[in-house]
Amino acid sequence: MLDSAFEVREVQSFHQILLLTVQQMKTLHATLGALMADVAAIRRTLLHDAENVARYRENLISTMETAKPLVDEAMQSYEETIRQIEESEELRN
Repeated sequence: MLDSAFEVREVQSFHQILLLTVQQMKTLHATLGALMADVAAIRRTLLHDAENVARYRENLISTMETAKPLVDEAMQSYEETIRQIEESEELRN
């Protein structure tokens, strides 16, 4: 049987991790919301005529092509971390 003090520390640690995770998610959500509003305002300001819209689309496509490998790598890293966390939970049970 597990020591009850150990069980309490484990639960407190879990709650601390959960609390920090939710706080970080809140911060990321707020940052993303502000960024989205800023981008929308910039787009409305700059994209008044067809020439600017075409230039914007070209730049967006180019930027997305450049960023895609970085985003893909980050997503793979997240997936690997998730897999490791899931496996460590399975080993604990």
